[in-house]
Amino acid sequence: MKAARIEAFTEDLSQIRIEDVPVPQPGPGQVRVKMLYSPVNPSDLNFVWGTYHQALGRAIWNHGKSDVYFDPARKNPCPTPPYALGGEGVGVVDACGSGFLAKRLAGKRVAVVSGPPQGTWQEYTIAEAKRCVALPPSVSDRQAAMFFVNPLSAYIMVQEVLRVKRGAWLLQTAAGSALGKGVVRMGRRYGFKTINVVRSDANTAELKKLGADVVIETDKQDLLTEVARVTNGQGAAYALDCVGGELAEQVVRCLSLAGHMLVYGTLAKAPIRLPSRDLMMPVSHLSGFFVSNWLLQQSPLKLLGILRQVKKLVVAGDFDTEVSDIFDLDDIHKALAAATTAGRTGKAMLRLS
Repeated sequence: MKAARIEAFTEDLSQIRIEDVPVPQPGPGQVRVKMLYSPVNPSDLNFVWGTYHQALGRAIWNHGKSDVYFDPARKNPCPTPPYALGGEGVGVVDACGSGFLAKRLAGKRVAVVSGPPQGTWQEYTIAEAKRCVALPPSVSDRQAAMFFVNPLSAYIMVQEVLRVKRGAWLLQTAAGSALGKGVVRMGRRYGFKTINVVRSDANTAELKKLGADVVIETDKQDLLTEVARVTNGQGAAYALDCVGGELAEQVVRCLSLAGHMLVYGTLAKAPIRLPSRDLMMPVSHLSGFFVSNWLLQQSPLKLLGILRQVKKLVVAGDFDTEVSDIFDLDDIHKALAAATTAGRTGKAMLRLS
């Protein structure tokens, strides 16, 4: 079968190769999925560049160790190449390992979250049965392929971590992203107000159509001035940041008294540099979020409840995402070029069968 793979961490995306590899076999509790579609998400590139591996290497539980793990219990290793890429997608279960959870998915179309070393940018992938969700026919293949990364992260950050209150202001950066648009729709559903920070007017009209309360275009508007104006000088009680760098520093200053900012991305590839008193005086909260490690800390019952809620929102269309380009796996480099184009407004998708 064909698979998009790398041999070593690299900054050069041209090093991703389409290779012919054996069709994998599922083990206990696993299923094999004949893939249909898989999106190209920004997080996928972290497994190319080695971003996660490098960051986890600085964690105290990996200090002085040669192998890097996601968790202090060292049960979940951070993979190293060579491996197949891709974090999520949709396909049909065509083989099952032992176990009730695996057997009950036989023949079903499922959204799957996998990731290296058994990525989804290949014709078949192996996944734990508990990381697959069967979706109704009303959800298209293309939308089903994007069930996990953005919808799950958005729901958990807003409802489980920040616990945004009805009527409160939530400020988010990179609001034109698929996740950002999902948060806007969640604001309409759950009754909180959104301040949406974008670089230009490329996504402004769509965000307002979706129900954005405020859109701030940083190429022509001053962030702090606008936030002070729309909140009557009170600031935003909550913030989501996936950019980092100077913009994140400004967002911290936009928080209300005892406001909480959640950091979940590093698009600027620059650290946040903060005067300590920018956190001290407003008694602000600054937290990190990485969905995989958050999920590891939850009970199976809790995870089941969250998946049910996210599934309801996906079926209702709250996380519908524009797919602007579809590429065959052999055109992986065209897909990557499209996905990394600045200012793009839709997802690049791989067609795998």
